[in-house]
Amino acid sequence: MSHLEFADNKLIMVGGKGGVGKTTCSAAIAVHLASAGQKTLLISSDPTPSLSDIFEIPVGEKEKPIQDVENLHGLEISSEVILQRWKERFGPEIHEVISAFSNLDYDFVAYIGGAPGIEEEYMLNYIMELVESGRYERVVWDTAPAGHTLRLLHLPQLFLNHLEAAAKFYMNLYGAFEKIASTV
Repeated sequence: MSHLEFADNKLIMVGGKGGVGKTTCSAAIAVHLASAGQKTLLISSDPTPSLSDIFEIPVGEKEKPIQDVENLHGLEISSEVILQRWKERFGPEIHEVISAFSNLDYDFVAYIGGAPGIEEEYMLNYIMELVESGRYERVVWDTAPAGHTLRLLHLPQLFLNHLEAAAKFYMNLYGAFEKIASTV
């Protein structure tokens, strides 16, 4: 494999059905690029990541150098970590806005974070932040099995469906405020 095959691609995404060798191929590509002198990050978003098994070291949820492979770092992203990062970034602002309309507990932020598409969108956002950070010349993404990845690609439709339900919720909330306002 020549490095020229990936010459213009900073992000290389490896996808397919479960059990077809996505992780093995992703690891081989990442090791090849790192061995060619390119600082490379290998990311797994598989719910059952196996980068730790392949490299025989714990990889985990923080960028970590892969021992014995110069220029290679690994990262296993979980849904829990993504949603936690989303809550840390947007939670206070969302709570502040919603609190202006209603007296809801902060736990409501978790409800919003569970909306269809939020996790997928923020995972893409996080991966793009890593790609655009400039810390790595290449990022190789070992995607989740096809079903999870297809869900990611269907994100726009899932989000529109959620918006429809959310609009009904907000209209009901608005109706309640109007009733309160008319009694004052």
